[in-house]
Amino acid sequence: MEYADGLFALPSLFGSATPVCWSFGLGVESAAGVVRTLLDPGFRPPQLREDLSNLIVMVAQTGDEWTSTCDLVAEHVLPLLAARRVRLVEVARAGPKVADGIVVLQDTRTPTRLHPDADEHGFYALSAEHRGNGVMPTLAGRSCSAKAKGQPLDAWRATHLGHLPYTHAVGFNYNETRRIERDTSVTMSGRRNPIYPLHEAGWSRERAQGYLYGLFGVWWPKSCCRQCCFVSVPSWPDQLARYRAAPQESYKHLVDEYTSLALNHRTGLFGPNKSLRDRLRTDGAVEVHTLADAALERCRWAVYRVRRCYTAPGKAWRCIQIVHRADRAEATALLTGLATHLRIPLRTDGEHTRLWLAPPSTQFPRLEEFFVAAPDSVIEKRRLNFETRWHGHADAALLTLEHRAELFCDSRTARAA
Repeated sequence: MEYADGLFALPSLFGSATPVCWSFGLGVESAAGVVRTLLDPGFRPPQLREDLSNLIVMVAQTGDEWTSTCDLVAEHVLPLLAARRVRLVEVARAGPKVADGIVVLQDTRTPTRLHPDADEHGFYALSAEHRGNGVMPTLAGRSCSAKAKGQPLDAWRATHLGHLPYTHAVGFNYNETRRIERDTSVTMSGRRNPIYPLHEAGWSRERAQGYLYGLFGVWWPKSCCRQCCFVSVPSWPDQLARYRAAPQESYKHLVDEYTSLALNHRTGLFGPNKSLRDRLRTDGAVEVHTLADAALERCRWAVYRVRRCYTAPGKAWRCIQIVHRADRAEATALLTGLATHLRIPLRTDGEHTRLWLAPPSTQFPRLEEFFVAAPDSVIEKRRLNFETRWHGHADAALLTLEHRAELFCDSRTARAA
């Protein structure tokens, strides 16, 4: 990894100039904005020095960006930055909590590459957090972006710029007025002055894409995580092409979705009954499926006990416990044996088989409880005071079933040990 050329981001380095931070998300609009800032002095904000010495181009890696997008940036944008000695800062999260801090992947004026691989470069990927929680990205808001990109960028600026006011350039296009309205409210106690150069110039996404094509001869792709749930129908063909071109890079997200759906049948990547797996199967992404299926066969599995206590639609307290770890065949056999022992039929839903002790209902408050076998990647989780709430609603019949299930699973685990 490459670090700053003897530089430290102290306010004194900027003199009387205001730092100008360009948020470079690697996609069409921000790429066009950064490139035009470099090439067109008339496009630059008035706060920017003529020699660009107070410009900081900032990248946050999620750990799930397509390598092909980063390769395009390395081929076309980084040489422009290096030729003008513009500072590039690339950061990522060090762990799931804000207190874990960030990893500075590079801070340099001579960049040659980006660092998208979390395992190779030692940072915490967004998909690792989702994998440990047994979930996929959700369509309810853009918390993923705020967490994996906004938080590490804000942390770097807080540490390196301190209380110094800065201009923050964001690549929202002419049609993203509502996003701008939300973004302008974030001022960081008055330190942050947001600007939107593409919007002010009247540039649409198509205009930005045409600008990049005219310079580089390539149709710049949408920047997004491989497992992004916000891939719309018009942009799906581009995402599908990337899945087909990089199956080794993308199959693990099918495994993650399989596990997420095992724990909650409502959690297809694109919404209930709208899974990534089904979409790829329909569109013939055979190699991605083949690699995912092979990974499911060879990985370690677990039998999970999943409980949810719903107080209202969409509002649930959740508890996930692992009752046994084994290979896929043994985990499946334990589930079948437990069903026989409790004399409750297994229910199959798509690719998943569950043993329901408390099936879903339409009443509130309500309990849901089932056992299911899936890859051993989810961290056990129990909300504080969950047991108190659970036992406040569980009836005697359910508690008896639970006790018999616990004895059966404990005996199998002891026998395996």
